[in-house]
Amino acid sequence: MKIQVLFFGELRESVGCAQDVIEINATELDVAGLIDALANRGPAWQVALKAPEPLRVAVNQEMAALHTTLAEGAEVAFFRPVTGG
Repeated sequence: MKIQVLFFGELRESVGCAQDVIEINATELDVAGLIDALANRGPAWQVALKAPEPLRVAVNQEMAALHTTLAEGAEVAFFRPVTGG
């Protein structure tokens, strides 16, 4: 299964890339499983994706939860909440 992954803000800086296309050998995959697979890439990835700060996820440009099932070719964006004033 190929998934396009996008990283925004400090996550992009932490993992060292803005986007990636990854291939995971799975018939079923949810956002939590994708995070686990990405975190296995190394310490920087694990710290960025498993940090206690809130992590927001959008699948195909719609907000999603960790249990959201991913389909072949899905676009998954990771970012931290943004505040303004």
